[in-house]
Amino acid sequence: MPFTRFTTALILLGILILAGCRKYDQNGSLLHLRTPEARLVGTWSSADISQVGTADTNTTEFMASSNLLLEATFTKEGTVTFTNVNEGIVYEGLWAFNDDKSVLHLDELIFTKVTGPFYNDSAGDDQTALVQMAFDFLQGATDCSDTLFFNAGTYEDATSEVEACFATLTATGANWVLGEGTLNYNGAVLEAGDIINEAMAEYIEGFIDDELLDEACADNLSAACIEAIIDLALADYSATVEYIDISTPLVSGWDDPGLIAALNEHCGLDVVRFTEAPTTLEDPSVLGFIADNATADLDCDGTPETLGLALTSETVTEIKELDLYWEILELELDDFQAQQFREYDGETIADFNFLLRFEKQD
Repeated sequence: MPFTRFTTALILLGILILAGCRKYDQNGSLLHLRTPEARLVGTWSSADISQVGTADTNTTEFMASSNLLLEATFTKEGTVTFTNVNEGIVYEGLWAFNDDKSVLHLDELIFTKVTGPFYNDSAGDDQTALVQMAFDFLQGATDCSDTLFFNAGTYEDATSEVEACFATLTATGANWVLGEGTLNYNGAVLEAGDIINEAMAEYIEGFIDDELLDEACADNLSAACIEAIIDLALADYSATVEYIDISTPLVSGWDDPGLIAALNEHCGLDVVRFTEAPTTLEDPSVLGFIADNATADLDCDGTPETLGLALTSETVTEIKELDLYWEILELELDDFQAQQFREYDGETIADFNFLLRFEKQD
């Protein structure tokens, strides 16, 4: 039967429909009128990047970030620039299709990666883990570091002295208080400002047993008894003690606006409260704390870490070159889909399965 114009039109329409059913048109048919190279040139932004397979088999330099957002610019000269938007890493290299346009080769893809800072002591030993512990401690990440006081002008921890004085400043009633120096009692070291009622009760009993103090002082602490006990404590234990009877506390609590002045006036402590927690490891307070304190229990496990270190920081700059292969799944005027199936880092070749979809920006 001879072909009519209508029959010819149907055949052409069928050819066009069959051509349109192909997922990726590699040859630039009448549906596109542009070659794959021409379609690729321009700037693309990633709409979706997902792993196919397990994380163990998908470890990769190029796809290492979480919430990965890539911007890719392909030029007609055959160069490509990728920008990892979230991390500010830029990759620059070359691009080319294979013969049948089914695979895009991203070659000589170079990027500069800066890691650190890392912290070393004077012997060159890496103390970065210690710096991280100090950072967490100063941030109040541990239960034992939510309230910190430093000696004025330093990062020297004075919290224990402040807490002892605070107990005295907020105490009411009659209390024996250690005025100066330290006192060893039952394996504990009592500091200036500590309330030492238990220790003094035992000492007073001993003074009476040794007939150094009138027995009446056990039941009635007269002014004469108090004076005698103070003299005996100094003579026998080299401890300066005070007997303080307080009806109203000198400060109402940690938020008392007069706390710092009271600490200075009553306990001789020139301190500041640490209120500005560090936001990075490079905050001066982090290295200052490590340098100004001999020890500190940074993780609150009862064993203090050794400090007293002047640390220096450094960063490491790495320049790496990658070699990527993408199987093209779709390359329309504004839709680009591919599967990354190989990455070569100069040392190893491995198979990776990443599905990528980009949208055209210009």
